Amino acid sequence: MPTTYAVTGASGFVGSRIVNELRKDGTVRELGRNSDHRFALGEPVDPTVLLGLDVLVHCAWDFTPKSWAEVKRVDVDGSLALFDAARDAGVKRIVFISTMSSFEGTKSNYGRAKLAIEHEAPQHHPGVAILRPGLVYDQESGGIVGAMRAVMAKLPVVPVIGGAQVFYTCHAEDLAKAVHELTSAPLPDHPVIAAEPVPRPFKQILTTMAAADGRKPAFLPVPHQLAYFGLKTLETLHAPIKLRSDSIIGLINNDPNPNFGGLKTTFREFNRKAIRGG
Repeated sequence: MPTTYAVTGASGFVGSRIVNELRKDGTVRELGRNSDHRFALGEPVDPTVLLGLDVLVHCAWDFTPKSWAEVKRVDVDGSLALFDAARDAGVKRIVFISTMSSFEGTKSNYGRAKLAIEHEAPQHHPGVAILRPGLVYDQESGGIVGAMRAVMAKLPVVPVIGGAQVFYTCHAEDLAKAVHELTSAPLPDHPVIAAEPVPRPFKQILTTMAAADGRKPAFLPVPHQLAYFGLKTLETLHAPIKLRSDSIIGLINNDPNPNFGGLKTTFREFNRKAIRGG
């Protein structure tokens, strides 16, 4: 019998790539605010949308809440309520899409929330596999990578926030394959990182993305404090911006000891060809 999957946040950048991959060997039930099977973090879970599932992939996230209390109520408690409902519905395996911003000592609300779910998840469902992707990209890109590419497409001079930190990248197609692997592999007893294990400075990542888009912008170093308070002010004014102030905290605070390994999936080199879809 083909496997029956469900994916939360299925219409998003990451979720849509995962849906395409899982459909190679099974059926996929798309869960989201505007899907036939409605699901929204922070709202009661309809147990009927989970009945008959073999695997649930949870990658939905609500970035609307700004305070920690609201992030915890909507994203953390909402995710754990989903896990409870999946357990009660007989779902055998959950793959939770976390982040490399999740580590002991993380300072961003996003990383803290993901880490809180990682810690609490085993108490709510016995079969949760945790996957921590790096910076996810492809020829279209979404999330923070998409926001950075949008900035570079508009500005002749691109701000480089911080400078000493390094990042690890993950092509969206490779991430989807890693998720597929974890839907049936032995349950890991620790969070698994999904990224090419090569540290890259922020400026190198920006330069490579700009080159893939046929651009060669100038770069201007910007203190992270200035970027943070600038974005915080824009958020207070409800300005339509893609980059969040909390993302700045995540950018300058990285896991100093990422633990790679644990996956058979290989992650391609971050270069212009990979960004263009090669």
